Amino acid sequence: MDTNKAITQMVSFIKQEAQEKAQEINIKAEEEFNIEKLRLVEEQKVKVKAEFDRKLKQVEIQKRIAFSNEVNASRLRVLTSRDEVVNQVKTVVMNELNKLGDASAPGYKEMCQKLVLQGLYQLMEPAVVVRCRKSDQGVVQGVLKDAANQFTNATGNKCDVTLDKDFLPDKNDPTAPCAGGVKLYTPDHMICCDNTLNARLDVVLSQKLPDVKIALFGRSASRVHIDVEM
Repeated sequence: MDTNKAITQMVSFIKQEAQEKAQEINIKAEEEFNIEKLRLVEEQKVKVKAEFDRKLKQVEIQKRIAFSNEVNASRLRVLTSRDEVVNQVKTVVMNELNKLGDASAPGYKEMCQKLVLQGLYQLMEPAVVVRCRKSDQGVVQGVLKDAANQFTNATGNKCDVTLDKDFLPDKNDPTAPCAGGVKLYTPDHMICCDNTLNARLDVVLSQKLPDVKIALFGRSASRVHIDVEM
C-alpha cells in the first residue's frame, strides 16, 4: 500500500514538474516568437519605408525631368519663332537691296565703284578679276578704271583690273539669287573677296544680330536653371 502510494505521489510530482516545465517552455517560446515577429515586422517596415522613399524620389526626379524637358521645348519653340521673324526681316531687307541693286537705280554705279575699290584694298594684288551679274556688266565695266586709279593713288601700287568672263547669278536665280555688287578674284581664282550685297548683308546681320534681336524682342529674360538629382 505504502509503495503504491509513494509511486503515485512520485508520478504525480513528475507529472506536475513536467507540466510546469512545458508551461515554462511554452511561455518562453511565445516570448521568443513575439520578439522575432516584432523584429521581422520592424525590419519589413524599414524596407517598405526605404522602397517608398526610393519610389518617391524617382517620381520627383521624373517630374523635374519632365518640367526641364518642357522648359527646353518651350525655349526651343521661342528660339525657332524668333529665327523665323529674323528671317522675315532679312527677306524684307533683301527685297530693298534688290531695288537698290538695280543697274538703273540712282547711286548704284557709284556704289559698285566703291565695292570694287574696297575689294582691291582687301586683296592688295597686282592683278584682279571682277565678277558681276550679267545685267551689271556695263555698269561695272565703266567703274573698273576709276577704281584702279583710286587704288594706285592711295597705295602707290598698280593693279590690272579686268572683268571676269563668268557672271554672278541674277537676282531672280532660284538657287542663289544675287542682289548686286561684285566678287573680286586673283587671276587663278584661288583668293576671293565677296563684296556682293548679299555678303554685305550677312556681315552686317552677323555683327548687328544681338541689337536686332533686342529691337525686335526686347532683352531676354534670365534662363531658368534646373538641377535634377539622379
